[in-house]
Amino acid sequence: MAPGEPILIICYGFPPNYGIGGRRWAKFAKELARRGHPVHVIRREFKGGPKSLWTADGETPGIYHHPLPSRTPAVFHRWPLTTVMEKILYRFWKVVMPWLVRGNWLDPAALWKRPLVSKGNELIGTHGIRNVVVTGAPFSLLVHALGLKTTHPETNLVGDLRDAWTWVPYYGQAMLSTRDMSAEKQQEAQVASDFDKLIAPDSRIVAHMQEVYGMNARQYTTIPHTIDPEDFEKLPTSMPNDGLFRMIYAGSFYGAEEAEAYFDELLRTFEGMRARQPELLSKCRVDFYITGNGSEVAKLKVAAKSLGTIIRFHEPLPPMTIFHKIAQSDLVVNFVPTINKDFLGTKFNEIFQLRRPLLHIGEPGLVSRTVVGRRLGGSLRVKELYTELPRIISGERKLELDPDADLSEFLLERVTDKLIGSVFV
Repeated sequence: MAPGEPILIICYGFPPNYGIGGRRWAKFAKELARRGHPVHVIRREFKGGPKSLWTADGETPGIYHHPLPSRTPAVFHRWPLTTVMEKILYRFWKVVMPWLVRGNWLDPAALWKRPLVSKGNELIGTHGIRNVVVTGAPFSLLVHALGLKTTHPETNLVGDLRDAWTWVPYYGQAMLSTRDMSAEKQQEAQVASDFDKLIAPDSRIVAHMQEVYGMNARQYTTIPHTIDPEDFEKLPTSMPNDGLFRMIYAGSFYGAEEAEAYFDELLRTFEGMRARQPELLSKCRVDFYITGNGSEVAKLKVAAKSLGTIIRFHEPLPPMTIFHKIAQSDLVVNFVPTINKDFLGTKFNEIFQLRRPLLHIGEPGLVSRTVVGRRLGGSLRVKELYTELPRIISGERKLELDPDADLSEFLLERVTDKLIGSVFV
């Protein structure tokens, strides 16, 4: 890619839209814009409410936003449903949408094809854009974007699969009929066949696509999530000296039933400490900063067990602020459902960068091997919480932490170099 050459990014949840889905390309857009590349972004129109934690990244000079209105029923993306009208609307659209959409009718970009292709063609023609990145989920974006090749066949169309598509039950896939699931698989195959390049943050996604669709290995590249050094500026260098053992959980609650079982066991652990080691429990604090849904039921359970002085829930915080909280914590707790046991998401690399001990809770896999093998903390199964967490809090069980671990491979500048050198043309 030539110096100063523009790029187009199509990302449904790009900031200021709330959620984790826009974080990856907000960071890349920021770095590309700072290198002098005008970055045009097609995203969903922001309709108010909470803003993305990465809004400032998306407002970097040189990033130009082209929002499109959402065209799917808002009730599909509101949870839990709290009013009678919301429940009636949900049932209505649940019947209607499968008649309007081929494949995943819960996909929020399912009806975006016409406005997306129109705006994309306009931007490509006006600015002479050669490199177009489309990131999914929503996966329908990738299928819709193939329409850009009809008018501009010279475009280097890059598909970014942030998550697995048809082989995991995310994004409502488990609710689809056999017919709709078959349509999703056909669309996935079409993307594998017709995109110029496919990238993913997880090498397992790349390996799966290669195995199933047999594309040339040069068309697939693993581009990991990045660490932005600016998010770690001016962190505190000392711990509070008040005798408290601070634990922190920051991120989403994934895995529904597994997450619920984990939280129940955590409560049982603290109840056991209250009975056997009340003095130790009195010196503990666990702060939850949950992004997205998933905390309301947990809050009720904490209140029912009278553990509100130990377990506290907070609103999500911007990255720099939450990193300050992590830097002053004795232990970073992270539950990982079985389906993600081999996926090292962004938050792991961020926690590693902060050099605070991480306690992975979940089944053995790549995550646990990385944490333990690189001496970045420890790993427990859910059933071990009751006996082992009190030992960690008391200091009886030590977690290894290597302060000199080399984590430079995930830095934003280095990963962007790889993106430009091996993906763009």
